[in-house]
Amino acid sequence: MENLISQIDSTLLDILHEERVRDVHHSSQNFVYEVIEKFVLGKGKRLRPLSILAFYKAAGGRMEQDNKYPKHILRIAACMELVHDATLAFDDFMDEDEYRRNSKTIVKTFFDDFKTSNKTSQTATFLFETDCANYATSLAILAGNILYSIALRVCQEVSSDVLVKVMDLFIGLNYGQIIDLNNITTLEDYNLNILFKTAIFFKTIASIGLTLAGRGNESIELGNVWGEHFGLAFQMRDDLLDIDAHDKQRSVGSDLREGRKTIIVWTALEDGILESSDKTFVKEMIKLQSKALNDEVKFARLINILQGTPAMKVKERILEHHKLATEALQKLDLEQEMYEFIQKMTDLVLN
Repeated sequence: MENLISQIDSTLLDILHEERVRDVHHSSQNFVYEVIEKFVLGKGKRLRPLSILAFYKAAGGRMEQDNKYPKHILRIAACMELVHDATLAFDDFMDEDEYRRNSKTIVKTFFDDFKTSNKTSQTATFLFETDCANYATSLAILAGNILYSIALRVCQEVSSDVLVKVMDLFIGLNYGQIIDLNNITTLEDYNLNILFKTAIFFKTIASIGLTLAGRGNESIELGNVWGEHFGLAFQMRDDLLDIDAHDKQRSVGSDLREGRKTIIVWTALEDGILESSDKTFVKEMIKLQSKALNDEVKFARLINILQGTPAMKVKERILEHHKLATEALQKLDLEQEMYEFIQKMTDLVLN
Protein backbone atom coordinates (compact mmCIF):
# COMPACT_ATOMS: atom_id res chain seq x y z
CA MET A 1 0.00 0.00 0.00
CA GLU A 2 2.85 2.40 0.76
CA ASN A 3 4.18 1.78 -2.74
CA LEU A 4 0.80 2.69 -4.22
CA ILE A 5 0.60 5.88 -2.16
CA SER A 6 4.10 6.73 -3.36
CA GLN A 7 2.95 6.29 -6.98
CA ILE A 8 -0.04 8.56 -6.34
CA ASP A 9 2.19 11.24 -4.78
CA SER A 10 4.65 10.97 -7.67
CA THR A 11 1.78 11.38 -10.15
CA LEU A 12 0.44 14.38 -8.23
CA LEU A 13 3.88 15.97 -8.36
CA ASP A 14 4.13 15.35 -12.12
CA ILE A 15 0.72 16.94 -12.72
CA LEU A 16 1.59 19.95 -10.57
CA HIS A 17 4.96 20.42 -12.27
CA GLU A 18 3.22 20.37 -15.66
CA GLU A 19 0.99 23.15 -14.37
CA ARG A 20 3.96 25.16 -13.15
CA VAL A 21 5.68 24.99 -16.55
CA ARG A 22 2.47 25.79 -18.43
CA ASP A 23 0.98 28.65 -16.42
CA VAL A 24 3.33 30.06 -13.76
CA HIS A 25 5.13 33.12 -15.12
CA HIS A 26 5.29 35.61 -12.22
CA SER A 27 6.62 35.56 -8.67
CA SER A 28 3.13 36.09 -7.21
CA GLN A 29 1.82 33.13 -9.23
CA ASN A 30 4.79 31.05 -8.11
CA PHE A 31 4.04 31.80 -4.45
CA VAL A 32 0.45 30.58 -4.85
CA TYR A 33 1.68 27.52 -6.74
CA GLU A 34 4.11 26.66 -3.92
CA VAL A 35 1.34 26.95 -1.32
CA ILE A 36 -0.84 24.65 -3.44
CA GLU A 37 1.95 22.11 -3.92
CA LYS A 38 2.79 22.00 -0.22
CA PHE A 39 -0.87 21.53 0.68
CA VAL A 40 -1.53 18.81 -1.90
CA LEU A 41 1.62 16.83 -1.11
CA GLY A 42 1.18 17.14 2.65
CA LYS A 43 0.34 14.23 4.89
CA GLY A 44 -2.92 12.53 3.92
CA LYS A 45 -4.55 9.10 3.73
CA ARG A 46 -5.06 9.31 -0.08
CA LEU A 47 -8.29 7.36 0.49
CA ARG A 48 -10.01 8.71 -2.62
CA PRO A 49 -7.31 7.95 -5.21
CA LEU A 50 -6.63 4.57 -3.59
CA SER A 51 -10.33 3.74 -3.88
CA ILE A 52 -10.43 4.48 -7.61
CA LEU A 53 -7.38 2.27 -8.19
CA ALA A 54 -8.92 -0.51 -6.10
CA PHE A 55 -12.24 -0.47 -7.96
CA TYR A 56 -10.50 -0.31 -11.35
CA LYS A 57 -8.31 -3.33 -10.67
CA ALA A 58 -10.97 -5.28 -8.77
CA ALA A 59 -13.40 -4.88 -11.67
CA GLY A 60 -10.92 -6.34 -14.17
CA GLY A 61 -9.32 -3.17 -15.50
CA ARG A 62 -6.34 -3.71 -17.79
CA MET A 63 -2.99 -3.59 -16.00
CA GLU A 64 0.49 -3.01 -17.44
CA GLN A 65 3.38 -5.45 -17.33
CA ASP A 66 4.36 -6.54 -13.80
CA ASN A 67 0.80 -5.77 -12.68
CA LYS A 68 1.36 -1.99 -12.72
CA TYR A 69 -1.38 0.56 -13.18
CA PRO A 70 -1.49 2.33 -16.57
CA LYS A 71 -0.29 5.94 -16.38
CA HIS A 72 -3.66 7.42 -17.37
CA ILE A 73 -5.42 5.51 -14.56
CA LEU A 74 -2.93 6.85 -12.00
CA ARG A 75 -3.51 10.36 -13.33
CA ILE A 76 -7.29 10.04 -12.97
CA ALA A 77 -6.85 8.70 -9.42
CA ALA A 78 -4.55 11.62 -8.56
CA CYS A 79 -7.17 14.03 -9.90
CA MET A 80 -9.61 12.90 -7.24
CA GLU A 81 -7.11 14.07 -4.63
CA LEU A 82 -6.93 17.46 -6.40
CA VAL A 83 -10.72 17.79 -6.38
CA HIS A 84 -10.77 16.83 -2.69
CA ASP A 85 -8.10 19.43 -1.91
CA ALA A 86 -10.01 22.07 -3.89
CA THR A 87 -13.03 21.50 -1.67
CA LEU A 88 -10.83 21.71 1.44
CA ALA A 89 -9.44 25.06 0.26
CA PHE A 90 -13.01 26.37 0.07
CA ASP A 91 -14.21 24.71 3.29
CA ASP A 92 -11.34 26.10 5.32
CA PHE A 93 -11.96 29.77 4.56
CA MET A 94 -15.74 29.34 4.95
CA ASP A 95 -15.22 27.70 8.35
CA GLU A 96 -12.26 30.00 9.16
CA ASP A 97 -10.11 26.96 9.99
CA GLU A 98 -6.44 27.72 10.60
CA TYR A 99 -4.99 24.22 10.62
CA ARG A 100 -5.57 20.93 8.80
CA ARG A 101 -3.39 17.79 8.89
CA ASN A 102 -1.33 19.57 11.59
CA SER A 103 -0.32 22.26 9.07
CA LYS A 104 -1.63 25.69 8.17
CA THR A 105 -4.62 25.75 5.86
CA ILE A 106 -4.29 27.48 2.49
CA VAL A 107 -6.24 30.53 3.66
CA LYS A 108 -4.23 30.78 6.90
CA THR A 109 -0.96 30.64 4.92
CA PHE A 110 -2.09 33.52 2.69
CA PHE A 111 -3.40 35.43 5.72
CA ASP A 112 -0.08 35.16 7.59
CA ASP A 113 1.91 36.05 4.47
CA PHE A 114 -0.03 39.28 3.98
CA LYS A 115 0.13 40.15 7.67
CA THR A 116 3.90 39.65 7.71
CA SER A 117 4.52 41.67 4.56
CA ASN A 118 1.96 44.45 4.92
CA LYS A 119 0.39 46.69 7.47
CA THR A 120 -3.16 45.44 7.86
CA SER A 121 -5.79 48.16 7.64
CA GLN A 122 -9.55 48.46 7.81
CA THR A 123 -11.32 48.63 4.47
CA ALA A 124 -14.19 50.83 3.41
CA THR A 125 -15.79 48.00 1.45
CA PHE A 126 -19.05 46.28 2.42
CA LEU A 127 -17.67 42.73 2.45
CA PHE A 128 -14.28 42.46 4.16
CA GLU A 129 -13.34 44.28 7.35
CA THR A 130 -9.60 44.16 6.59
CA ASP A 131 -7.52 44.06 3.45
CA CYS A 132 -5.73 41.05 4.97
CA ALA A 133 -8.96 39.03 5.05
CA ASN A 134 -9.76 40.14 1.51
CA TYR A 135 -6.34 39.04 0.22
CA ALA A 136 -6.32 35.65 2.00
CA THR A 137 -9.88 34.71 1.04
CA SER A 138 -9.46 35.82 -2.56
CA LEU A 139 -6.27 33.79 -3.04
CA ALA A 140 -7.81 30.75 -1.34
CA ILE A 141 -10.72 30.87 -3.81
CA LEU A 142 -8.30 31.17 -6.72
CA ALA A 143 -6.18 28.30 -5.39
CA GLY A 144 -9.27 26.09 -5.13
CA ASN A 145 -10.31 27.04 -8.66
CA ILE A 146 -6.84 26.16 -9.96
CA LEU A 147 -6.87 22.75 -8.27
CA TYR A 148 -10.28 21.89 -9.66
CA SER A 149 -9.40 23.13 -13.15
CA ILE A 150 -6.17 21.10 -13.23
CA ALA A 151 -8.21 18.00 -12.36
CA LEU A 152 -10.69 18.71 -15.15
CA ARG A 153 -7.93 19.19 -17.70
CA VAL A 154 -6.34 15.84 -16.85
CA CYS A 155 -9.72 14.05 -16.87
CA GLN A 156 -10.51 15.52 -20.29
CA GLU A 157 -7.30 13.99 -21.63
CA VAL A 158 -8.48 10.51 -20.60
CA SER A 159 -12.26 10.23 -20.92
CA SER A 160 -15.22 12.50 -21.59
CA ASP A 161 -17.36 10.19 -19.42
CA VAL A 162 -15.01 10.68 -16.48
CA LEU A 163 -14.92 14.45 -17.11
CA VAL A 164 -18.72 14.67 -16.83
CA LYS A 165 -18.72 12.56 -13.65
CA VAL A 166 -16.13 14.87 -12.02
CA MET A 167 -18.05 17.98 -13.07
CA ASP A 168 -21.25 16.52 -11.61
CA LEU A 169 -19.34 15.68 -8.43
CA PHE A 170 -18.07 19.23 -8.01
CA ILE A 171 -21.53 20.70 -8.62
CA GLY A 172 -22.94 18.36 -5.97
CA LEU A 173 -20.21 19.22 -3.48
CA ASN A 174 -21.01 22.92 -3.92
CA TYR A 175 -24.72 22.33 -3.33
CA GLY A 176 -23.75 20.43 -0.18
CA GLN A 177 -21.76 23.41 1.02
CA ILE A 178 -24.80 25.65 0.44
CA ILE A 179 -26.83 23.46 2.82
CA ASP A 180 -23.96 23.61 5.33
CA LEU A 181 -23.78 27.41 5.22
CA ASN A 182 -27.51 27.92 5.58
CA ASN A 183 -27.89 26.47 9.03
CA ILE A 184 -28.81 22.82 9.24
CA THR A 185 -31.92 22.70 11.41
CA THR A 186 -33.10 19.07 11.23
CA LEU A 187 -31.72 15.54 11.02
CA GLU A 188 -33.08 15.40 7.46
CA ASP A 189 -31.00 18.49 6.58
CA TYR A 190 -27.94 16.85 8.10
CA ASN A 191 -28.43 13.62 6.12
CA LEU A 192 -28.89 15.55 2.87
CA ASN A 193 -25.79 17.59 3.63
CA ILE A 194 -23.50 14.58 4.14
CA LEU A 195 -25.07 12.89 1.12
CA PHE A 196 -23.84 15.83 -0.98
CA LYS A 197 -20.58 16.55 0.85
CA THR A 198 -19.23 13.06 1.61
CA ALA A 199 -21.26 10.22 0.11
CA ILE A 200 -21.33 11.78 -3.38
CA PHE A 201 -17.52 11.61 -3.47
CA PHE A 202 -17.40 7.88 -2.83
CA LYS A 203 -20.27 7.24 -5.26
CA THR A 204 -18.30 9.05 -7.96
CA ILE A 205 -15.07 7.24 -7.12
CA ALA A 206 -16.68 3.80 -7.44
CA SER A 207 -18.45 4.86 -10.63
CA ILE A 208 -15.24 6.14 -12.26
CA GLY A 209 -13.19 3.07 -11.29
CA LEU A 210 -15.84 0.71 -12.62
CA THR A 211 -16.38 2.76 -15.80
CA LEU A 212 -12.67 2.81 -16.63
CA ALA A 213 -12.56 -0.97 -16.07
CA GLY A 214 -15.28 -1.42 -18.68
CA ARG A 215 -18.16 -2.35 -16.37
CA GLY A 216 -21.77 -1.65 -17.38
CA ASN A 217 -24.67 0.21 -15.77
CA GLU A 218 -25.65 -2.58 -13.38
CA SER A 219 -22.19 -2.64 -11.80
CA ILE A 220 -22.01 1.14 -11.71
CA GLU A 221 -25.35 1.31 -9.89
CA LEU A 222 -24.06 -1.17 -7.30
CA GLY A 223 -20.94 0.99 -6.96
CA ASN A 224 -23.20 3.98 -6.32
CA VAL A 225 -25.03 2.07 -3.59
CA TRP A 226 -21.70 1.15 -1.96
CA GLY A 227 -20.47 4.76 -2.19
CA GLU A 228 -23.62 6.26 -0.75
CA HIS A 229 -23.80 4.00 2.29
CA PHE A 230 -20.06 3.95 2.92
CA GLY A 231 -19.95 7.75 2.65
CA LEU A 232 -22.83 8.24 5.07
CA ALA A 233 -21.29 5.80 7.57
CA PHE A 234 -17.85 7.38 7.10
CA GLN A 235 -19.11 10.85 8.06
CA MET A 236 -21.19 9.54 10.95
CA ARG A 237 -18.13 7.72 12.28
CA ASP A 238 -16.12 10.94 12.00
CA ASP A 239 -18.80 12.75 14.01
CA LEU A 240 -18.73 9.99 16.60
CA LEU A 241 -14.97 10.40 17.02
CA ASP A 242 -15.58 14.00 18.11
CA ILE A 243 -16.93 12.78 21.46
CA ASP A 244 -14.54 9.82 21.77
CA ALA A 245 -12.28 10.30 24.79
CA HIS A 246 -9.87 7.67 23.40
CA ASP A 247 -9.19 9.50 20.13
CA LYS A 248 -5.75 11.11 20.51
CA GLN A 249 -5.95 12.97 17.18
CA ARG A 250 -8.37 15.64 18.44
CA SER A 251 -9.69 17.12 21.65
CA VAL A 252 -13.06 15.84 22.85
CA GLY A 253 -15.95 17.91 21.53
CA SER A 254 -13.87 20.13 19.24
CA ASP A 255 -16.63 20.20 16.59
CA LEU A 256 -19.20 21.11 19.24
CA ARG A 257 -17.05 23.95 20.56
CA GLU A 258 -16.82 25.31 17.02
CA GLY A 259 -20.60 25.35 16.73
CA ARG A 260 -20.96 22.33 14.43
CA LYS A 261 -24.09 20.26 14.98
CA THR A 262 -23.07 16.67 14.29
CA ILE A 263 -25.17 13.53 13.87
CA ILE A 264 -24.78 12.93 17.61
CA VAL A 265 -26.53 16.21 18.43
CA TRP A 266 -29.35 15.69 15.93
CA THR A 267 -29.90 12.18 17.23
CA ALA A 268 -30.02 13.45 20.82
CA LEU A 269 -32.75 15.89 19.83
CA GLU A 270 -34.97 13.21 18.28
CA ASP A 271 -38.06 12.21 20.18
CA GLY A 272 -37.67 9.29 22.56
CA ILE A 273 -33.86 9.29 22.70
CA LEU A 274 -33.25 11.23 25.93
CA GLU A 275 -35.06 11.97 29.14
CA SER A 276 -36.89 15.30 28.98
CA SER A 277 -34.46 17.08 31.31
CA ASP A 278 -31.39 15.90 29.35
CA LYS A 279 -32.97 16.84 26.02
CA THR A 280 -33.78 20.33 27.32
CA PHE A 281 -30.21 20.69 28.59
CA VAL A 282 -28.74 19.68 25.20
CA LYS A 283 -31.06 22.14 23.42
CA GLU A 284 -30.01 25.00 25.70
CA MET A 285 -26.31 24.19 25.37
CA ILE A 286 -26.49 24.12 21.57
CA LYS A 287 -28.59 27.31 21.51
CA LEU A 288 -26.09 29.20 23.68
CA GLN A 289 -23.11 27.75 21.77
CA SER A 290 -19.74 29.20 22.83
CA LYS A 291 -21.08 30.90 25.97
CA ALA A 292 -22.25 27.61 27.43
CA LEU A 293 -19.58 25.45 25.86
CA ASN A 294 -16.88 27.45 27.63
CA ASP A 295 -18.35 26.34 30.96
CA GLU A 296 -16.31 23.17 31.52
CA VAL A 297 -18.72 21.64 34.05
CA LYS A 298 -21.70 22.04 31.72
CA PHE A 299 -19.65 20.94 28.74
CA ALA A 300 -18.58 17.74 30.54
CA ARG A 301 -22.24 17.01 31.28
CA LEU A 302 -23.13 17.57 27.60
CA ILE A 303 -20.42 15.16 26.44
CA ASN A 304 -21.52 12.57 29.01
CA ILE A 305 -25.13 12.76 27.74
CA LEU A 306 -24.10 12.48 24.09
CA GLN A 307 -21.81 9.52 24.82
CA GLY A 308 -24.83 7.56 26.10
CA THR A 309 -27.96 6.68 24.11
CA PRO A 310 -27.33 9.17 21.24
CA ALA A 311 -23.92 7.62 20.50
CA MET A 312 -25.38 4.12 20.72
CA LYS A 313 -28.12 5.03 18.19
CA VAL A 314 -25.55 6.51 15.81
CA LYS A 315 -23.48 3.32 16.03
CA GLU A 316 -26.61 1.37 15.07
CA ARG A 317 -27.07 3.60 12.01
CA ILE A 318 -23.43 3.13 11.05
CA LEU A 319 -23.86 -0.64 11.26
CA GLU A 320 -26.91 -0.49 8.98
CA HIS A 321 -25.11 1.62 6.36
CA HIS A 322 -22.09 -0.67 6.60
CA LYS A 323 -24.33 -3.70 6.02
CA LEU A 324 -25.89 -2.15 2.89
CA ALA A 325 -22.49 -1.07 1.54
CA THR A 326 -21.08 -4.58 2.08
CA GLU A 327 -24.06 -6.23 0.39
CA ALA A 328 -23.60 -4.04 -2.71
CA LEU A 329 -19.88 -4.82 -2.75
CA GLN A 330 -20.52 -8.58 -2.61
CA LYS A 331 -22.78 -8.39 -5.68
CA LEU A 332 -20.09 -6.72 -7.82
CA ASP A 333 -18.12 -9.90 -8.60
CA LEU A 334 -14.72 -8.36 -7.93
CA GLU A 335 -11.20 -9.80 -8.06
CA GLN A 336 -10.45 -11.27 -4.62
CA GLU A 337 -7.36 -9.31 -3.54
CA MET A 338 -8.80 -5.88 -4.33
CA TYR A 339 -12.23 -6.90 -3.08
CA GLU A 340 -10.64 -7.63 0.30
CA PHE A 341 -8.93 -4.23 0.23
CA ILE A 342 -12.21 -2.40 -0.48
CA GLN A 343 -13.96 -4.44 2.21
CA LYS A 344 -11.27 -3.53 4.74
CA MET A 345 -11.72 0.12 3.78
CA THR A 346 -15.48 -0.26 4.22
CA ASP A 347 -14.85 -1.79 7.65
CA LEU A 348 -13.00 1.38 8.73
CA VAL A 349 -16.36 2.79 9.84
CA LEU A 350 -16.61 0.03 12.46
CA ASN A 351 -13.34 0.93 14.21
